[in-house]
Amino acid sequence: MTTAQIILSQIKTLDPMAMMAWGAKDLMNMGDGLKFKTSGLTPYKGQVYVKYNSGRDLYEVQFFRLRKLEIKMDKIVEDVYAEDLVSVIDNFVG
Repeated sequence: MTTAQIILSQIKTLDPMAMMAWGAKDLMNMGDGLKFKTSGLTPYKGQVYVKYNSGRDLYEVQFFRLRKLEIKMDKIVEDVYAEDLVSVIDNFVG
């Protein structure tokens, strides 16, 4: 399994409806993590990048938007445990 598949599996195990609730689309395997766009009825319309830090066995979650070919970083949450992934993303995405 790739890192992206493992992250997706962990999210679906914690909350099977989370990806659908966030309107997650355009899922991408980034090698060291999973990136997806949020849409639908969520207040935050942007991208989420869940990056695995193998040295610490924790995740970093980045929330950002692309505007006029520029990346606007909205928030970075470091040192996230696997069991906290859904709550961290849900608290920001809505």
